[in-house]
Amino acid sequence: MADAETLDRLGREVSFEELAERFKGHDMRDWLLENRTLVSEEPKPRLIEGSLQVDHDLETGDGPWVLVIDGDLVTTGDLVCTTDDYAVSTLFITGQLRARNIRFQSSARVSVDGDVVVSGVIVGTGGDSEASLGTSSTLTARAVVLDSNTAIWAKAGQPRSVPEAYRTLIVGGKGWQSFIPDVDVGDPSHHQQTFVPEVIRGGVLDAYKTWSHVRTGGGPLLPEVEQALRQKKGL
Repeated sequence: MADAETLDRLGREVSFEELAERFKGHDMRDWLLENRTLVSEEPKPRLIEGSLQVDHDLETGDGPWVLVIDGDLVTTGDLVCTTDDYAVSTLFITGQLRARNIRFQSSARVSVDGDVVVSGVIVGTGGDSEASLGTSSTLTARAVVLDSNTAIWAKAGQPRSVPEAYRTLIVGGKGWQSFIPDVDVGDPSHHQQTFVPEVIRGGVLDAYKTWSHVRTGGGPLLPEVEQALRQKKGL
């Protein structure tokens, strides 16, 4: 992503105290502010007041970083949220998030008040290092591909995640309260019969190969598998 813009350098620098006052009463306020104590070196938050709309890829730096967009984030390109090891970072969007594909990994946390709409695929890994993505509204994508350690959530205006908020096929681990996978990523015995060869390494689904493939416009699932799952789910 050589031509990508570094997202967490945008906006103006603010204090955690300003964010605390700005989002007083918001149900994600404490989650946002806790990033202050999740890392050894306190990050310097940045705020974009109003929506950000671009026609190129966006990516984050190594972190730790905290970015609040008080509006929509819309890009016709891909969005990559990543960090170095143990550099817990937060992207908080009060409006909608729209992108071609989304990659979240390492220690990047993403929370969206509005709908998440992705024309392609969301790929997420690193949940055991705090990586997560969620929305208080609905999530629409061709597919979501997660490792067993990583979760997503979508509330559709409810107090907690609900199945009807997901308008996508989910490849992920079992046992999460926030979603039920359509394909269990934790059972590698069926991977070669489920996914296209371009996303397989050593007989199992590989997140890095998946991301490379979906950026070319491809999907992770074999066409006949994707069609059957979409029909089953009513998509």
